[in-house]
Amino acid sequence: MNWRAFRYGGTFFLLVTLLAALVLAGSYLFLREELMSEAMSQHRHQVSNQLNLWQEQLFDSKWDSLADTGDDARHLGSYDEAKLMAETLMWYVYPDGHSIIEGTAVIGLDGKPRPGKQVAVIDDTGQALPPAELARLERDKPWLRHPWLDSYAFVIHAFEEDPHRDGLVSPLIQAPGRLVFVIAAPWRDRDGALRGAVIQQMSIKQVFSDIIEPGAQGVSLWIMDSNGTLGVATDSLAQASAKAFLASATLPRALAQGRKAVQSGKFGASGGMAQTLDQGTAQLYWRTIEDSFVVAVVESTVAMGAQGQRTLRLFGTIALISLLSLAWAGLTYTVLYLGRESRMLEKAALRRYTGTLSHRVRNSLCVLRGENEMLQHKLAQHDGSLAPNLDNAAKAIEDIEATVSELEQLSQGKADLVYDGQAGSRSMYRLRPVKKRGEEA
Repeated sequence: MNWRAFRYGGTFFLLVTLLAALVLAGSYLFLREELMSEAMSQHRHQVSNQLNLWQEQLFDSKWDSLADTGDDARHLGSYDEAKLMAETLMWYVYPDGHSIIEGTAVIGLDGKPRPGKQVAVIDDTGQALPPAELARLERDKPWLRHPWLDSYAFVIHAFEEDPHRDGLVSPLIQAPGRLVFVIAAPWRDRDGALRGAVIQQMSIKQVFSDIIEPGAQGVSLWIMDSNGTLGVATDSLAQASAKAFLASATLPRALAQGRKAVQSGKFGASGGMAQTLDQGTAQLYWRTIEDSFVVAVVESTVAMGAQGQRTLRLFGTIALISLLSLAWAGLTYTVLYLGRESRMLEKAALRRYTGTLSHRVRNSLCVLRGENEMLQHKLAQHDGSLAPNLDNAAKAIEDIEATVSELEQLSQGKADLVYDGQAGSRSMYRLRPVKKRGEEA
């Protein structure tokens, strides 16, 4: 092996690989902050979109309930009360029997549900649930058949206090085993006198389970009512964040922004704030549902940083793969180059040797030719019987001379070896003249 060529090729390969590594490393360092910033911006955008979706879904659920209770209140007196309640509840019952609404009823001025009340023990066609299905649902909701509060006098009081009020969304209320809230519409006679109200009662846990939880896997999330009662907190980070949010006196401002936002046609207000919690610093993103509820997502600074680190790791992996690919290509090229260089050196050595060999053979041929001619001249005078042998020798000398000419052409680079065939285990070659530029083959 030619060590000089090996050192040259190896140095070339290392320089190319090192240069590529420097370019990739420089790009990584240069783009590091930009990538982190872009990853964080994209993540915040995703969180914002998810919160916007939850805000819209909760807003729609709230207004669907307000609309249905309002419609029911207008039909009271002209439609069977129990049938009206059942038909309204049917729209909220899922095929498997569970419902986002615990029950709907008409309450009188005494704050008590009237006999036509309907609890969520019917399916979406209005038929009574099978006993086995009821038993299954009651394992998780033992209050299923009797979800009612002791009194709904607070609903009557709210409508008596404001005669022009056309709907109510209550704060969260403690009930056995869960927190509930009530959505109601006033029932008034033709003269505007209050006769009662139509209510729908919901569990905040069930609302979270049906609307938010499917898209909140692994998310630290909390829901709070207008009084600061925490309805849902998915983990300890969410609990700490909700406590800090309430202590910061941000809740009244957020609800005021929510009322103002609804007046301009929005679902509620939005905002965010940095928080210092026992778990470390965190970023809070929140949305209001008008001025009734606040739903929020909180992320620790460490977790947020991991979003950018994932992007950096991906970029680093791509860069490393690119570098390895380039190194492999460079190594392949270097090996091919060294092989070609080795063949060129071998070819040059062969040419030098063939030049020396042809020179030595030609000198000997000159002597043989001269001696052969002299013998032919002398023998021709005495005995002509050896003339054919001398002619054969002369032809052999010409063949040797032709071979020497080919060796000289090879040594001078005027011809190349060309594969000519196989004779047993030996490869046969012939010479092909080297074409000059402009010559035809």
